[in-house]
Amino acid sequence: MSKITKKIPRPLVEFLLKLLTKCLILVYRFKFKRLTIRPNTSDHYVFRDIFLFKEFKLPIDINPKLIIDTGAYIGLSSLYYTSRFPDAQIISIEPEASNYEILEQNTELHPNIKRINAAIWSKNTLLKITDSHSEKWAFTVAETHESDANGIKAVTLDEILSNSGVDQVDILKIDIEGSEKEIFSKNSENWLKKVKIIVLELHDRLIPGCSDAVYRVMKKEEWQEYKKGEKAIFIRREFLTV
Repeated sequence: MSKITKKIPRPLVEFLLKLLTKCLILVYRFKFKRLTIRPNTSDHYVFRDIFLFKEFKLPIDINPKLIIDTGAYIGLSSLYYTSRFPDAQIISIEPEASNYEILEQNTELHPNIKRINAAIWSKNTLLKITDSHSEKWAFTVAETHESDANGIKAVTLDEILSNSGVDQVDILKIDIEGSEKEIFSKNSENWLKKVKIIVLELHDRLIPGCSDAVYRVMKKEEWQEYKKGEKAIFIRREFLTV
């Protein structure tokens, strides 16, 4: 928080941020013609973090060919990426049905964005949402039985990459409410070596051990880490020297 905002009462800061975000939403509704932000949900805060606070802005210049957006929510991160990198192929993956419905609407005018209604996991299986009463941005998942009619399809990053027709992921955004523990601790060897940049939010408050699982495989000699708000940005050191 800046020196100026420290001198302003917090309720006033929050009010001004909400007002500024609402104004910015109006501006972006002209840019993204079918933009939907649901009232009285966490959509407002996600939009603020992405478009006002610029949490996905990278510390280096890049011209990506493939971006994989896991935990795409209602598509705001995918819209940010397509506005920043219009030539990139973007694969947006979101498991929760109501979020996915808005994701489809928000991104349907962008042919470079492919949508997948599934959850990222370490293997192909079925998952279930374990906390359906959480905020729209905070659903966690766990494995369930094949007989579960409400089961959510789980896909692996290896499968997504194989089906993309591209050999390497330039930007992998991961905001999957604790499932990062699963995908980094199991079967990560193959897909991880094909990624240049990872934009990650850790969720130890939801699933203990997330950070341990990530930092166990993200070797300091291979990756340079940057912090941006709640996001950790990992860039391959070899890519920084190119």
